[in-house]
Amino acid sequence: MNKFCKAFTFLSISLSVFAQTNSVNSTLPPLSEAREIGRAKSNLLTVKKETKTDVSGTPTANIDGFNKIISPVFKKNCIDCHGPKKAKGKFRVDELDPNLLTGKHIAKWVEVYEVLSNAEMPPDDEPDYHLGDKERSLVIDWLGNEMNKASLVRRNEGSHSSFRRMTKYEYNYALQDILGLPYYFVELLPPENVSEDGFKNSSDLLQMSASQFETYRQTGLMALQKATVKGEKPKEIAYVISMENEMAGLIKKAEAQAKKDEAKSADEKKKQKKNKGPVVFDSSDKNSQKRLHLFDEKADKGIKWSSGTYSPAKDAVAGQTPPVSSVKLVMNKNETLKLNLGNNIPNEGHLRVRIRAGRTSLNPNEYASLRLTISAHTSNNANFSAIISKEDIPVTAPADKPQFIEFQIPLTEIPRNPLRNEKGKGRMVDEYISIQNISNAGGKDRLKLHIDYIEISGPYYTEWPPKTHTAIFKDSKYKKDESKYSRDILRRFMGKAWRRPVSSQEIEAYASLFTEYRPQFDNFEDAMLEVLATLLASPEFLYIVQEDSSASAKGPKSISDIELANRLSIFLWSSIPDYELLNLAHEGKLKNPDVLKSQVNRMLADSRARRFAQNFVEQWLHLDGINAVNVDKKKFRSYYNDMFKEDILYEPVAFFDEVLKNNNSILDFIHSDYLVINDRLAGHYKIPGVYGQEFRKVAIDPKHNRGGILTGAAVLTMNSTGVDSHPLKRGIWLLENILHDPPPPPPPNVPQVDLTDPRILQMTQKERIADHRDNAACRSCHSKIDPWGIAFEGYDAIGNYRTKIEDKPVDAASVLFNKQKLDGMDGLKRYLLTERQDQFARAIVHKITSYALGRAISFSDRSEIDDMTVRLRKSGDGLKDLINIVVQSKLFHTK
Repeated sequence: MNKFCKAFTFLSISLSVFAQTNSVNSTLPPLSEAREIGRAKSNLLTVKKETKTDVSGTPTANIDGFNKIISPVFKKNCIDCHGPKKAKGKFRVDELDPNLLTGKHIAKWVEVYEVLSNAEMPPDDEPDYHLGDKERSLVIDWLGNEMNKASLVRRNEGSHSSFRRMTKYEYNYALQDILGLPYYFVELLPPENVSEDGFKNSSDLLQMSASQFETYRQTGLMALQKATVKGEKPKEIAYVISMENEMAGLIKKAEAQAKKDEAKSADEKKKQKKNKGPVVFDSSDKNSQKRLHLFDEKADKGIKWSSGTYSPAKDAVAGQTPPVSSVKLVMNKNETLKLNLGNNIPNEGHLRVRIRAGRTSLNPNEYASLRLTISAHTSNNANFSAIISKEDIPVTAPADKPQFIEFQIPLTEIPRNPLRNEKGKGRMVDEYISIQNISNAGGKDRLKLHIDYIEISGPYYTEWPPKTHTAIFKDSKYKKDESKYSRDILRRFMGKAWRRPVSSQEIEAYASLFTEYRPQFDNFEDAMLEVLATLLASPEFLYIVQEDSSASAKGPKSISDIELANRLSIFLWSSIPDYELLNLAHEGKLKNPDVLKSQVNRMLADSRARRFAQNFVEQWLHLDGINAVNVDKKKFRSYYNDMFKEDILYEPVAFFDEVLKNNNSILDFIHSDYLVINDRLAGHYKIPGVYGQEFRKVAIDPKHNRGGILTGAAVLTMNSTGVDSHPLKRGIWLLENILHDPPPPPPPNVPQVDLTDPRILQMTQKERIADHRDNAACRSCHSKIDPWGIAFEGYDAIGNYRTKIEDKPVDAASVLFNKQKLDGMDGLKRYLLTERQDQFARAIVHKITSYALGRAISFSDRSEIDDMTVRLRKSGDGLKDLINIVVQSKLFHTK
């Protein structure tokens, strides 16, 4: 877009806004229009070409430009407040070294650049020092050019590295992908530390001591043992629960009880308070049908039933499909069937649960899903209960044509009764499997589930030995020769684990270890697993970059194709490369830009890319902070529980995934006209018409006061006191994570707000902050933080939108440090979209690049970060485009 077109577009939009905001019934234009205004004002979109990072020769400082451009502006607009007579904020511009390339004041020059770019300086309340747009642009251009040159000089010194070990979560995913098991293997490993940017994968924090070796080795060994099996296939047991048989037994019991009652004398009947046996009813008894019961549609008989005790069926064969019965278990909304399976559930393998179920209504606005839990009573005073199904499975078939719902539960990965193997010692050894109907059904003819057959069996294997075992111990012509067979296994496993070709010397080193271990074990497999566990604890597996990076040449060094494959897979999959990626690397094709882009798109389309969304978003937004907030469950008892917490933490991940999948603009994170939510969150946000627990894209209106990530319940909850909002926390969070402009740390001995003072207790949060800010020691920091956080006051401790606080109207209006007025969340979003687009774009480029490289971004990276931000803005701000820009960047391709 040329300058004339750009100016005309901006003028047209501005006139449109002016006309709308000054009409008789003036209303602000939609935020989508604010986005276009901000784009028209973008400085980055006026850059004619990206910064050249491969300039020849040695860059030199433009001192002449400083004397002609910067010095006059400083003398006229800055030196009276930041000079020898007065030094506000202990900052003096007259002492800055104009040589940014080799001078010692580069950090202060960055501050100058940022406050000028954001129009924070000179202050609007100092009209005598007003800086015109033309002068401001000249200063910013000179500073930008000098900082880019300074960045290149420092980058050529090659002073940082991405060499690191895998994080805890990356190590777990790598084990999952190597072994083919979706288990959590890393209980023994300590949590990771967090960098200043909030990331757990920073190279500065991810080295390994010798003492950690054994922990990694033990973890790898346990993972290998779960992937492999011994001996013959274990005998499968099965529990078969036919509702027809259950009802027959209960009716027989009811008839026997009735005969006993009939034989009792009149006096005995008077003393008997109620019939303790099963009670049979028919379809006219509506009250009995409100609870879990069995019902025979042909005989028009029903009987209450909610639990049973079972032993494995003799000679039962799992996987049968008996004819559909007229006798059904009828489950209403959120009812539970509890089955006592004794202490016969196997310890290993999978527990397969098959349930034949149908629904009485196909109303699309209602859903019903099945969920499994396990529980046990370990003593009179102790018990536990845990959900063991990975996800709720919806029942979609009609009751007259029921479907089989199948769960496969890994028995080594779920909580178990610790006393289950102590039969005969007077212990409480039983374990209970419960089936729950998770539903939103309502109304007079509410949706119910009908179940006529349940089968529980285990240990269940689709084949023996399982694929996880044969992937390690493959058939081989050397199988009868342990020496040759061990080398054959090592050759294949090492190449996969180390993600590179392995030499015969490396294989021989581990073959010698096998020879040393073999006499200590009864069989070949156990000895081999010990060797493989050692291999999985080696730096070649645990570290991201393995190749020798020493070289005599100065400056950044390019990574190899193999290293690129590893860096790419760690970035997008949090794990090791697959065969396709490694094959391209081995063939030397991966660095081809077209091939690389194709691989990025392939990897983002893979289910493993969800790991990137999960891990990056959790760390970028600091979602772990929610665990430090003690939510007042009494105040929010109708909302806040474990399921709600799980949903609100997943929402920003699902939103990020939606933006990434569709290459939507990164500005959607500031504001969007859609959310990605389920029915529970829709209820919390008061958005009608959303049914079901699965997350999906939902269009919203301005009246919902939502959109983007700033108004998500997780962000609002973790930045609250748990009782009410916390403007200070919310303001700091916004500055650090959205604008990448962290405030300075508070000075020592800052006085705390006295919550025992009756005067303070009568204040709103905003009034308390203003009172606190009156303290001179607090004013300088709070004036830069509080206005951002006050804009969030329309949302309570768990993200409910509100217009009143204790019967007082919400006051979410504030004024920023640069005198910019913000009117609540709408005003905050408008300001970010109209004035801070470039800053947010640069911030997210910084964050994603830091995460992708696994190291902190330094000043030496600035020129490349700026270049990437320009490319992002010119490409339309798409998130998927940004991922490709990062992967194609020089930073991503250098050590």
